[in-house]
Amino acid sequence: MRPQSRPDLLVVVPAALLLAALLIFVLAPASGPLALLAILEEHIFLAVLVLLSPVALFVRARRLGAGLAVLAVVGGCLFGSEWLSLPWSGAGRQDLTVMSWNVQYGMRAPAEQSAELAGVDADVVALLEVEPDAAAAIEADAALTARYQYRAMAPQWGPWGLAVLSRYPVSGLQSGLAPAFLEMDVATPRGPVHLIVGHPMHADIGTVTPLRLPVAYDPAIRDAEVAEIRQRVEAAAAAPDTRLLLVGDFNTAPTEPEYRVLAAGLRDTHLEVGQGPGWTWRPSRLAFLPFGFMRIDLQLSGGPIRPASTWMDCSPPGDHCQLFGSYEIG
Repeated sequence: MRPQSRPDLLVVVPAALLLAALLIFVLAPASGPLALLAILEEHIFLAVLVLLSPVALFVRARRLGAGLAVLAVVGGCLFGSEWLSLPWSGAGRQDLTVMSWNVQYGMRAPAEQSAELAGVDADVVALLEVEPDAAAAIEADAALTARYQYRAMAPQWGPWGLAVLSRYPVSGLQSGLAPAFLEMDVATPRGPVHLIVGHPMHADIGTVTPLRLPVAYDPAIRDAEVAEIRQRVEAAAAAPDTRLLLVGDFNTAPTEPEYRVLAAGLRDTHLEVGQGPGWTWRPSRLAFLPFGFMRIDLQLSGGPIRPASTWMDCSPPGDHCQLFGSYEIG
């Protein structure tokens, strides 16, 4: 029998990852270390494939190559729509363009934040983590307020403040905390759109070492706040022919069970018309990078309003990219 080469011994890595994927698929963990692994699972799949495939190729480690081939097939089935997100619809009229952006409170001076909005070309701008001084700077910016004559401001110190800037009239404004949300009707030229902006709190993540390596995960508060936002979605959608848009930073990765709760019955704009992984969030210490590492900023639609296109701008400093979506209003 041909002895197993040392590189072939690395087959234990894809084997262990496949076993973990099976456990996650069967158990669908919502909390604990396995739930944390589920969030990072697609990234670990990619890292193992990228790092070990050259090893299998150049030293002809057949067992390792076979293990990686199986890993690639399973990863494609589990995460293919997230890795590639090849658009299968869209290219319709762009009747309404929406930009949503978590500005990361304390990241920049209020005037700088207003200046970064000067080049934004969207009909509706939804901002998260808007503090009172940042809201005041927006109101004091003559050019910005001339472009967005209709505004719904609900600033708060810390991460709970929200704001909506609109080219079209807004009405029926509702707002709240725990979860932070803004809800309103936007009177577009092609009919009203019911807009909900949400920002549930992130899960409680336990870390160790100065590198803050995650080891524990408790999303109980996040899940409760997502459930309340979902109730608002269902109440709005109960009216016939409601054009519904749900946008914001939901602190929920598509690999988590809670994403399915949030997005049930709605169209995920990125999955329908986006390209590539669509990752919108990056750690603050890596805010200089022109891309994100996780897709927790979402735009979802329901009723006679359909995604036409989506794109991101990751150039502004901060831990979140600006997320844009354009929609055809039926």
